[in-house]
Amino acid sequence: MRMRAHAIVNPVAGRNRGAQAWARAKPVLESAGWEVTESFSLRQGYAVELAATSDAEVILAVGGDGTAHEVANGLLRRSRRPVMGVLPVGTGNDFARALGLPRDPAAAAGMLLTARPKLIDVGVVNDRCFLTVAGAGFDGEVAGQVNAWPKVLGGTAMYVLGILKMLVTYRPVEVGIVIDGVADRERLFLIAVGNTAWNAGGMWMVPPARPDDGILHVVIAGPLSRIETLGVLPRVYSGRHLLHPKIRQAQGREIIVTSSTPLRVQADGETIGTLPATFRVHPGALEVLIPAV
Repeated sequence: MRMRAHAIVNPVAGRNRGAQAWARAKPVLESAGWEVTESFSLRQGYAVELAATSDAEVILAVGGDGTAHEVANGLLRRSRRPVMGVLPVGTGNDFARALGLPRDPAAAAGMLLTARPKLIDVGVVNDRCFLTVAGAGFDGEVAGQVNAWPKVLGGTAMYVLGILKMLVTYRPVEVGIVIDGVADRERLFLIAVGNTAWNAGGMWMVPPARPDDGILHVVIAGPLSRIETLGVLPRVYSGRHLLHPKIRQAQGREIIVTSSTPLRVQADGETIGTLPATFRVHPGALEVLIPAV
């Protein structure tokens, strides 16, 4: 199928491998007859602008979860939206994982040639959309620390280092949580709101989350101690963290979190502000290319 595609490339994604990865993936698409143009996102926020204005049929996010986050936010500004495709090059690639795409960008490009479009939900926290997981508490503080570091290691390693550093200073905070009108108060370690299941480079943080069920799934961790956190951390990769007695699950279409402490809020690993925050789901808001069954 002949397509007009525009690639938004983050050249520094994946520890400066973005441009090189795109150079390998682009010929795969062109050899199948796709008309491909490209732009390079050279500053934060530029991919949002590019995605909001391109007239191509398919907009490709060539980078990591941060690039996909910006491209999706740009597309959602439009009344008529092109289809979104993803070529993973980043340190995490959790959205590509949720779509079932291979980690190699050239292999992912080959899969896009036979992919089918599918409408998926997006989450929105305050005024920013998210594709994977958004949250606050320890999760948001770690994301802020990781974003401040140069990307010299893989996504999982960076987040583990961020977790270990934040364990020294972070303390659970009293927050208010309202889920679809039902209010509660909590000494919060973290809250993770999932549109899809993975974050932080492969952590299976919100296992029930699906991007086509019209709902947000929530994982709330109460006041975990440092020792408990170190015990829970390895279990996040298998989903067994949900068995801990201080961790509970919920689901809803609107989650409001308030606190007198200005905890950071993250969306797709990007720091977007501080509490208070309102998380909502927009069902079927974005059309993406997924592997053909």
